[in-house]
Amino acid sequence: MRFKARYVLAGELEVVENGVVEVDDSGVVVGVGKYTGGVAADLGNVVLMPQLVNAHVHVLDAAIMDRDDLYIDDLVGWPHGVKYHVVKGLVRRGRHVPLLKKVAQRMRSYGVGCAVIYAEYAARDVEEVFRQYGIEAVVFQEAHGDFPNYPNVQVASPLDHPVEYLKELRRRYRLVSTHVSETSDCHEGGDLELALKALDADVLVHLVYVTEEEIAQIPPHKAVVVNPRANAYFVGRIAPVHKLLHLKPLLGTDNVFMNEPDPWAEIKFLHAYSSAAGWALGEREILSMATVWAWEKLRCSPPIEPGKPLRGLAVAAPYTGNKVLKFLVKRTSHRDVIAFIEGGRLLQAWH
Repeated sequence: MRFKARYVLAGELEVVENGVVEVDDSGVVVGVGKYTGGVAADLGNVVLMPQLVNAHVHVLDAAIMDRDDLYIDDLVGWPHGVKYHVVKGLVRRGRHVPLLKKVAQRMRSYGVGCAVIYAEYAARDVEEVFRQYGIEAVVFQEAHGDFPNYPNVQVASPLDHPVEYLKELRRRYRLVSTHVSETSDCHEGGDLELALKALDADVLVHLVYVTEEEIAQIPPHKAVVVNPRANAYFVGRIAPVHKLLHLKPLLGTDNVFMNEPDPWAEIKFLHAYSSAAGWALGEREILSMATVWAWEKLRCSPPIEPGKPLRGLAVAAPYTGNKVLKFLVKRTSHRDVIAFIEGGRLLQAWH
């Protein structure tokens, strides 16, 4: 099967004009290049790009939609935050699955192909529901001083638990994650040191207050995730993304109760903030945070290149000119998502 598009974002998001992508019978890409003729499914005036990644999202907290009347720790802090009481009760009554379906459906409509999800409870239900909607979910079950029966775990903060418990989590589980330095008090409490030395976390989320010296201590193979809109809203500042670029940071939308889990909105916000702050983040870097860098870090959303399964997104490109990446970063929304390409299958998007 061959797919032709006005633009293809190949490999590390290199723009191929009048591009074609060929896949074999198993849906794996065997060739990417300029179209020179022959039979191909013509996608039209679109950008064929990797599907989006939402690299940090709390989906169950949709149960407390638009609760923003309390300090962040009172809302979502373990163990006494409002969300824990509400969500635990929802799961206990078996009423969480319909809510998960609504969230998954909306996230898929935004062009999300992979999500890194923090599940306070019911991780297996989260994984299954998102799979039903075509989203590969890398789920972390929250550990509350116990040892969950799930391969990946997270703790809300390493400051919440004894060092020996953190070390035991690392020993037992495949992937471990935690929030780091989201607030000034957590940063002052030394949460990054605990996350690196005791928990040895694979995924570090937020990093709002980290210093350059602390950034230098983070091993390059770790996945770091920033959540600009949530951090700006709750604590009035965002992570120093321009100083994290060597770590290839990923982009998340964080709390569903406050943020719509739409990566396009996150991309636009970061682009505008970067310009205002004088960070000069490139469009390719921002798009990479929401797509191909997640493949390198977590095997989430493969790039469009030979040897990788094709999980593409056809995005309308009505007037890109020669600035395709800038158009995607500044102007694209979920309404421009035309179709998903899964191997050799073309699936129409729905909004």
